Amino acid sequence: MADTGYCEYCERPLKSPPVIKKLRGKKHVFCTEFCFRLSFYDVPRITYKDLKKMYKLRCVTVNAPDFRTLVVESDAP
Repeated sequence: MADTGYCEYCERPLKSPPVIKKLRGKKHVFCTEFCFRLSFYDVPRITYKDLKKMYKLRCVTVNAPDFRTLVVESDAP
């Protein structure tokens, strides 16, 4: 795979200089050395799109006044 602007492992857009590895005569592009190692050892892939979905499902937005109320209520016996 050539310089496409995306990591081959996580499919994130490249923001910094990519890590380019040549394996068995083919050029591979990764965003970090960590992604290269995950790819090299065949760790199951999670795509950038999947990470965004997971983050969206697991995160909630709490305003500061609401957070103070939640903390006080959770400390109550």
